[in-house]
Amino acid sequence: MKAIQDLILREVAEEHILIPVGKAALKLHGMITLSESGLLLWNMLQKDCTEEELVNAITAEYMIDKETAIADVKSFIVQMKQVGLLED
Repeated sequence: MKAIQDLILREVAEEHILIPVGKAALKLHGMITLSESGLLLWNMLQKDCTEEELVNAITAEYMIDKETAIADVKSFIVQMKQVGLLED
């Protein structure tokens, strides 16, 4: 899976924000704020990657157990797919 390209990532007041442009701006009417772990996942999704690669990255970066990482990654993916930000 991979992130769509119609978003610009900006840091504003120490917050990481996705700003829709192009076709994404027609679907999304607002901005999306990413948490620190969300930023890590979003950056990985700039290139095609698997759910397992995302889980491994979260596990390594935050030293959490695999079950928690799987749940967090699945939740992130569901949220991003609901608003149309991921390509399969």
